[in-house]
Amino acid sequence: MLRTFNLLAGCVKSSSSVISSHIHRPVYSLNQNINNIGATSLLVQHCSKKSAVVSSKETPPPEDESKSTNWNTIYHFPSIMLTASVKRLKFYPMVVTGISVPVSMALAYADIWSMTTAEVVGAIGFTTSLTLTLFGLLTDNLIGFVYCDDRLSKVKISFLDSKGKRQNRIYAVDDLVSRSELPKSLLKMYFPVKNHENGDTYKLVHQYGEIYDVHAFNKVFGHDVISK
Repeated sequence: MLRTFNLLAGCVKSSSSVISSHIHRPVYSLNQNINNIGATSLLVQHCSKKSAVVSSKETPPPEDESKSTNWNTIYHFPSIMLTASVKRLKFYPMVVTGISVPVSMALAYADIWSMTTAEVVGAIGFTTSLTLTLFGLLTDNLIGFVYCDDRLSKVKISFLDSKGKRQNRIYAVDDLVSRSELPKSLLKMYFPVKNHENGDTYKLVHQYGEIYDVHAFNKVFGHDVISK
């Protein structure tokens, strides 16, 4: 009986050891799989970062067209800086007039000065504002510089906007409207410059401007501009 009992106890111990070994094995394999997955994800991230760096090096950002092209000055209007300064001053007389006229009228009603003085102040302010406003309208889109590339295929026009600030526009020479297609201007001081892309009209004072390259100027604007 004792021998039988010892045999049964040995069988139980051996079976329990086998079961415990079978239980611990999946845990070890599961941890090993998790470690493999983590290493694979780190490798994928490293490769993606490296490929992103290589792609950024291979595709540099596009350069600005106005900076990459070699521009040559073919025309310059000497009074463009003075014109820009006057255009910027047109807003100040309007503000001063809007403040001085009510104050002058109030002082006149208070018998501090006469009504004639208030009328003179209002007339001066109104005349100055109107004159500068008309000057600003006449000089809108006034061309100060004209540049052309080495192949005479592109032209860059630098002009003044309504606020007196410099703006640049680049066009192909073939996109400019020919001088013969433009209507005759009543003011002989300048001639209009238009393009086929939009309805913008620029003003070029050819009689008082300085032309540095006659050949390029005629190529861009036509041969009949300088003669007129």
